[in-house]
Amino acid sequence: MKTYFLNPTLSGRTPYIREGRCMQKTSSWATPWPPITLGVLAAIAREIGPVRLVDGNVATMSLKELLKDISAIDPDLIVVNTGFPSIEDDMAVAAKIRENFPEAKILAFGVYFTLLGKKALERHPQLDFGIVGEPEEVFRKFLTVLESGSRRYNQVAGLLYKDTSGIEFTVAHPYVENIDQLPFPARDLFQNDHYRLPHNNKVFTLINVARGCPYPCIYCIVPPYYGSRVRKHSVAYVMEEIKECLFRYGIEEFLFWEEVFTLDRKFAFALCEAILKNELSIRWAATTRVGLLDQDLLRIMKRAGCYLLGLGIESGNQEILDGAKKKQTVAEIKKAVQTCKKARIQTMGHFIFGLPGETRETAQKTIDFMLSLGLDYMQSYCAVPYPKTEFGEMAAKHGWIRSNQWSEYDFGGHSIVDNGTITPEEVTRFREKAFRDFYFRPSYFFNHVLKNFPLKQLLKILRFAQWMHPKKQKDREMPHGSQCCHPMSE
Repeated sequence: MKTYFLNPTLSGRTPYIREGRCMQKTSSWATPWPPITLGVLAAIAREIGPVRLVDGNVATMSLKELLKDISAIDPDLIVVNTGFPSIEDDMAVAAKIRENFPEAKILAFGVYFTLLGKKALERHPQLDFGIVGEPEEVFRKFLTVLESGSRRYNQVAGLLYKDTSGIEFTVAHPYVENIDQLPFPARDLFQNDHYRLPHNNKVFTLINVARGCPYPCIYCIVPPYYGSRVRKHSVAYVMEEIKECLFRYGIEEFLFWEEVFTLDRKFAFALCEAILKNELSIRWAATTRVGLLDQDLLRIMKRAGCYLLGLGIESGNQEILDGAKKKQTVAEIKKAVQTCKKARIQTMGHFIFGLPGETRETAQKTIDFMLSLGLDYMQSYCAVPYPKTEFGEMAAKHGWIRSNQWSEYDFGGHSIVDNGTITPEEVTRFREKAFRDFYFRPSYFFNHVLKNFPLKQLLKILRFAQWMHPKKQKDREMPHGSQCCHPMSE
């Protein structure tokens, strides 16, 4: 059985990251990410037959070229990676594929199908199947049924499918307990040279370290997708993947992809010790929470190659943090940034504007707080009311949501939430003001940007600025599907 894997960005369209809960335009740092989940699925499928993987973010194919490429392999199955705000464009590509390859089966996966369930497949008749939740083991079992020709799709938990009575869904697939059983992404199918960091132009990749998050943040889509219980890879597994990337592909830069890298302090220590023991010369970044850092841990992380930590700060107002169930304090935020500075690890702060309780005063207070912290980088977002999140349910209940267009459910775009205390337009302006006030300070530009960024990479920063401040808001939005014939972000 032949399988074609597609990250469906066409030439001339905005490249889009579609990796688990991270769904945003790569224009935010002009940096595409390798689609590692798609790569894991390809590694599973190649156990039973030929595969091809095309990442449209870097392949720059026109629709005609894409269809020709698919025709060359004549696949039995086409697997489409999707993002929530890019879904209309993604499905427009899928519709053209269906039109030209009526005999092939088309399966899609991503957060969109997890949050909407049967409604997702109902809205997109060009699809045959969809996966709810993390896709790997659902996909493996689905392949077994598909290859057998038995059509017993009702035996595959986590699968959306069609039968004579309509759209069906059995039960949710249990989360994979031992994630070490999953193969590494098939990186030989990636155009690895195209995935480069904005600040040094070096090739990088993502390595998944753990799944799930135990914290109850009201806006987050991790719990419905990966669950609230953390499941970690073993140190041995992560080390083998690092070595494969380093020695087979020559990749020396990594993003350790999990929600809270330092949640398991013992694991973080052990991984750093293993990197040092094996004398691996690598550099890596990770994300974590402000209350889970200490000097001893950061010291060994720095020695093992950590140069940047992303911190989910979100707001400079304790009341908003509490309302978002962030379970952190303003004092912890200040301490975390200073602790990282002492360890000589750079920090990227992530901020969300428009959470419940936001006003013009609290938004400005967050900007003032951000500027006082001494961060190296920042990114700002608008709160998005995703379905199946507490914030989404709250916004729907109170009638706050101002758009039913999925393309506008984009935390890197403009606000669609009117909570009665601040307008969506004001939220968007504060998000952009945060960026402008941080990066356009003369002291920041001369002391940080010119010092750390080669001239060629400054062009990417200018593209970042253009994305943050288009002449018209619509310039930043994804083109709708009818027109169709991202150191690290959080």
